[in-house]
Order: sequence, then C-alpha cells, then structure tokens
Amino acid sequence: MKERIYIPGPVKVMYALYLSALAVSIYAGFNLLHPFLSGGRYPWQMGFAKNLGIIAVWTVILTAIIYLYYSMLGKPGNTRWNEPLKLFRLFLVLFSIWWFLLTFAAYYPLGWARWLASGLGGIANTYRYFEITLWAVLLINIIYVYARWAVSPRFPRLRAARSGEGVS
Repeated sequence: MKERIYIPGPVKVMYALYLSALAVSIYAGFNLLHPFLSGGRYPWQMGFAKNLGIIAVWTVILTAIIYLYYSMLGKPGNTRWNEPLKLFRLFLVLFSIWWFLLTFAAYYPLGWARWLASGLGGIANTYRYFEITLWAVLLINIIYVYARWAVSPRFPRLRAARSGEGVS
C-alpha cells in the first residue's frame, strides 16, 4: 500500500500564510510598476499599496525564515514528515529572500537596500529586475501549486482504456 503524504499542521499554516502574503505582495508589486488606479485621481492609493506591499513582503520573509528553521532544526523528533516536494519548498524559501531584498530595493531605492539598487545598475535597472523577478515569483509559485496537486492522491490519474471502454 502506498504511504500517505503527511505534512505537519504548522507547516500547512505557514504555507497558507506565505501564499496569501505573497499574493498581496505580488499585487502591490504590479501596482507599483503599473498603477491600477490613476495616481492623480487617487494620490493616497500608491502610498497605501506601497505600505501594504512592505507589510506583505515582511510577512513572506518572516514566514519563510520560520519555515526554514522548522524544517531544518525545529521540528519535534517524533514528527513523521514525508513531504515529496520538500526541496522545492526550500528553494521557494531561498528565492523569497531574494524577493524580499529586491522588493525593498525597488520600494525604497535610497533606503538601507541602496547597495543592491546601485549594484543592479541604478534605480531604473532595479525596477527592471524587480518586474522580471515579480513574474518569476508568480510563475514558480504557480508551478509549485500545480506540482503539489500532481503528487497528491486527489490528482486525476490517467489510465489506458481496456478493450470495450472508451469511444468507439
């Protein structure tokens, strides 16, 4: 019999929090580059979206660091954790660190992350890298959600039709 996939409860909660905060930070990132509302008509909207993006990206990085600690050192010894995509999730954690640094460099190019903004070639290039990373974060997380569904027992498996089955 196939062994059931078991993921501890705290990991499920961390991933749900990570995914929801990531969705908000991606929305705020797209809003920074392509405002959904007119800045002249709603001047408060850009500041609100920027603050929302900063809060969301802080939530993403803190959740990622807690997940990294839990997966490496902090899980109890009697926890049976046989997640098939654990390495992919660890890659997402490491990629979210880059996402955090690049988001701060794009939102506050003259702030504490100005070393990254100048290292990427200035503010204009930082925005270019930010948009590329924005699309990469979105695509990689969509791939992860699909891969998670594909390895789950709820995924509809394809099977060859026996004789007499199917369309004649």
